[in-house]
Amino acid sequence: MSNKVFPFGVAEVDIAASDRLAVWSESPYKVYLYAGYPNYPDSEGLLYAGAANEEYHSAAFTAAGRVRIEAGASEVLYQAGTGAVITEKLADQSQGTPGVLNATGTLTAAMILSGIVTSTTAAAVTGTLDTGAILDAAVQMAIGDSFDWSVINTGGNTFTVAASAGHTCVGTLTVATVTSALFRTRKTAADTFVTYRIAQ
Repeated sequence: MSNKVFPFGVAEVDIAASDRLAVWSESPYKVYLYAGYPNYPDSEGLLYAGAANEEYHSAAFTAAGRVRIEAGASEVLYQAGTGAVITEKLADQSQGTPGVLNATGTLTAAMILSGIVTSTTAAAVTGTLDTGAILDAAVQMAIGDSFDWSVINTGGNTFTVAASAGHTCVGTLTVATVTSALFRTRKTAADTFVTYRIAQ
């Protein structure tokens, strides 16, 4: 579960070296970074000004530091850690443009992170998942975090999901024509994921 800052509230958060910060809110919010100098009081600089429904992911902190998070009209959710991610946001029902794969090739991180992948071609298609290293670079997930995505195959042949280096698969990987399938992708270690077929 993410930590919360109540509407119009403030939280000061210590970030360890190598940790990351993830922040999200339905309303605009601000994140400030404290900076200390010898013989001077701590000062602060604006690290990020988030728009409504905009999620912030920091790079890994090179040294330990402290941030101040200021909430707007809605509560702010935040996480700090090596795999900081707003897990509640992963369950959000908003839907971007689905990915499309109509020829054998790479089933990219961007495609599956869209939540839906469609295929309409008459030819058989094999979609090879991005490697664990590529997927890990595309998302900030803690070990044990997961997300669901679907393949909708309206084409005249099968759609097959294939494993790759650091990204294994469990379950039936073929999606028959004019059917759909639900998959769950889980991070099991750094640069390592497993995708499960969990429903037709």
